[in-house]
Formats: sequence, C-alpha cells, structure tokens
Amino acid sequence: MGSSLSIVHELTPGRLFLASLDHVSEIVASITALAESLGVEAGIVSGIGALKDAVIGYYDQVAHEYRSMEIGGPVEISSLSGNISIRDGKPFLHIHATLADSQGNDRGGHLSSGTVFAAEVYIRELVGRPPTRSHDPTTGLFLWSETY
Repeated sequence: MGSSLSIVHELTPGRLFLASLDHVSEIVASITALAESLGVEAGIVSGIGALKDAVIGYYDQVAHEYRSMEIGGPVEISSLSGNISIRDGKPFLHIHATLADSQGNDRGGHLSSGTVFAAEVYIRELVGRPPTRSHDPTTGLFLWSETY
C-alpha cells in the first residue's frame, strides 16, 4: 500500500450564515458569489431546497475528467454538502448533491450547476489560513496543498 501523506489545516469556527437563494438563480454561482461578498475564504456549506434542473457528475479516475449527467426536471435537494477554499486566488466552492425526483429516486454526485426553484444554504466560516487548491498530477484534480 505504501505510505500516505495527509494534508492538515487547522482552522477555528467563525461566523455562521443562513441564506435564501434567489428563484431561478444558478446555485453554484450564487453560493460562490455569496462567499465572496461575505469574505469567506474557507468554510463548510450545506443546504436544502429544490432545483428546476441540474447537472451533476462523477470524476472518471482513469480518464481524469468529470462525466456529466443532466437532470432536466424538477428535483428536491436531498443533501447538499461541500466546502469553500481558495483556488486561483479567490473563494472556490466544491459541492456535492443528492437530488430526488418526483418518484423519490435519488441521483447524486459533484454538483456542476442547477437552476434554483427555492434553496436555503448554511455557510459556516472557518477562520485561519485558508486551504489553497493546486493541480495534483497523480489524480488530475485540484486538491488542497501544503500542511501548516
């Protein structure tokens, strides 16, 4: 198996925010803009609500690229969970979602985009030197780098 190196960032709890996102806004862009406007550089994000449509995906570990799945109809947000860190010098949202259709069938993965019907988001700011994402040649992903 070999040895592993863990990237560790010690942060402390900061401000807490509850936000209601605008109807027909784009969810990922809205949460990112909210973090930027609040000055949140590191944090934890969760939420509930409903989307008119969405694009979710998974990371193809062999091809090193995201594969997208479009969801064209209305869905409930069963789970919305992610984090905020720094990429290219500004707040970056990495978020996953589980979305349920009218039959209760779930689809989940990396949330690329979605049109808000109604959504309530919780952001817990983390204070300290924020994690910074950089390209990892092993995975092809932008992962947290440096331990401090």
